[in-house]
Amino acid sequence: MRGSRRLSLIIGSLAVVAVSAVPWGLQAQADTTADQLRAKRAALVAQLQQLAGPRQGASSQLLAAESALSAVQNKLTAARKRLDGADALLLKLSQQIQDDEHTVSTARVQLGQLVRATYVSSASDGFVTAILSANDFSQAMDRMKGAAHVTDEVRQLQARLQARQAALTQERADLQKNFADAKSLEGQLSDQNGQLMALVAQRDSAYRNVDGPARAIANQIAGIDNQLAGNATAPAVNSSGSCGNHFAYGYCTYYVATRRCIPWFGNAWQWWGNAPAYGYAEGHTPAVGAVAVWGRYGSSPDGHVAYVEAVGPNNGVPAGSFLISEMNYNGWNRVDRRIVADNAPGLIGFIYGKA
Repeated sequence: MRGSRRLSLIIGSLAVVAVSAVPWGLQAQADTTADQLRAKRAALVAQLQQLAGPRQGASSQLLAAESALSAVQNKLTAARKRLDGADALLLKLSQQIQDDEHTVSTARVQLGQLVRATYVSSASDGFVTAILSANDFSQAMDRMKGAAHVTDEVRQLQARLQARQAALTQERADLQKNFADAKSLEGQLSDQNGQLMALVAQRDSAYRNVDGPARAIANQIAGIDNQLAGNATAPAVNSSGSCGNHFAYGYCTYYVATRRCIPWFGNAWQWWGNAPAYGYAEGHTPAVGAVAVWGRYGSSPDGHVAYVEAVGPNNGVPAGSFLISEMNYNGWNRVDRRIVADNAPGLIGFIYGKA
């Protein structure tokens, strides 16, 4: 009996070991796989960090080239506008010159007529002849005054013609200089524009050469996060709906109290300390139905609360993030939805169901 009992105890012990050995092995394998994933993720993060500097540098150079190109293109537009204006003024001046040439031609005819009227006498000295041929002194004085008046008109007309021609010549010279300057500037800016466009294309290619591998590594990290998150278990939340609402209408606290039973009082940031007193569990892992709580130094001095609708990687929410619905974030009494990272700034934690 004693030997049989000892044998039975040994067999029972072996059975216990055999039964418990299977899940332990599976758990150890799962832990090993998770550790391998975390090690691979850490290596990828290190690679991504190594690319961060060159990627930032390439991005800064690309932005600088694009900014320089934009500035030159603005100057080129202004220069071409100035060139068009100078060309229009030259065309207008050409028309004015044609009109002035007609005026000058007409004035020359008038000048000839005045000259002939002044020296109408065949003698070499018209003024002397005018005096000697007069019948009396008054007639001689009248002829002298008339001759002097005509002579003054001749001088004035000559002065006006010379001034007008000088003004036209100067205006043409100034306008031609402005046109030449604008043309030269337009040519220089066109050359710079072409050079900067080539530089932008070159730097864009350099940026893509660094950005492509960085994005590929980021996608690999996201895939590993999805695998790790798939093994994680979120706490269950027993949400039985609202049990009465004693919060001010239109605020975040009011909205969450319409989705969850919130028996405690206080501003949003105070919920984190008030919930445990009513037997509600808290933690730092998002779960569907949980209340997300932000501190008072986040979006509002009163803090903020929201209702967790989904947790990634599910329902279009990426791993490491969760979807919330909330009120009074984008406006009083307005309900919106947004995806938030698990480590969002100011996030205190999550309030689950009653423990």
